[in-house]
Amino acid sequence: MKRHKWVWLGLVISVAGVGPWLGAATSSASAEPLKDGGVEAAAKPATVEPTWELIAEDEGVKAWRMEIEGSDVVAFRGETTMNAPIAKVASVLDDTSRKTEWVHNAIEAKNVKQISEWERIEYNRTKSPVPLFVNDRDFLFHAKVTLRLSEKQIVIDLKSVEDGAMPERDDAVRGHLLNSRYILSSLENDTKTRVQVEIHADPRGSLPKWMVNLFQKAWPSRTLRGIALQVAKPDLKDHEKVKLAFAAAGAAAQTVAPSQSSAVKSPK
Repeated sequence: MKRHKWVWLGLVISVAGVGPWLGAATSSASAEPLKDGGVEAAAKPATVEPTWELIAEDEGVKAWRMEIEGSDVVAFRGETTMNAPIAKVASVLDDTSRKTEWVHNAIEAKNVKQISEWERIEYNRTKSPVPLFVNDRDFLFHAKVTLRLSEKQIVIDLKSVEDGAMPERDDAVRGHLLNSRYILSSLENDTKTRVQVEIHADPRGSLPKWMVNLFQKAWPSRTLRGIALQVAKPDLKDHEKVKLAFAAAGAAAQTVAPSQSSAVKSPK
């Protein structure tokens, strides 16, 4: 029996995320008429940028959707706050070997290539819910971590790539991670972490895109709850490099601030 290609997304996004993510929300704006030498120029047509639309809020998890110009696939965004330091949440996203413990339907996750300390190429595969009719989906993506120490944030950007080390397989459909991101923000003296995830992905297949969007609607909430459950496991350790980086930045801020203020003298 020939298997029908069907859109399926159970994407493992890692820190090397949270990233990763679709980029910041945009706002709408209109153009004002331009004047030149007392002559009013023709007004430029107003452009309305896409904005996030809140679609769900349940048990501390919010979810939004946004139409993307030129794409039949809708972008989704989720946000929640976890009772854990930023280094512990980062540890969940970074540990590829444990992705199958918390990512929905994940059956394989591995690092394909380490580009630098904070940058790599990762491969994830998700199991079909109905193997007789639905192919597995897999993703190969570039993940880059940016530490915004002054803002107490970690940004993880993710985007699909091609690499000869992991070519497409005959028994799975290669999905496209178009543009996605994770943002982790340390809160309340690093006792809590706000976790935001934005995803714009096309699992590809023969189903109509409206059905793809329907399936992916639950992805942000499901992913955030999976991370929260993983964070709560007693054997989970903090990400040491992240912990040290934020600790050093905090110590430097405490040292620099007084010296800067004392160096500024009031004018006589």
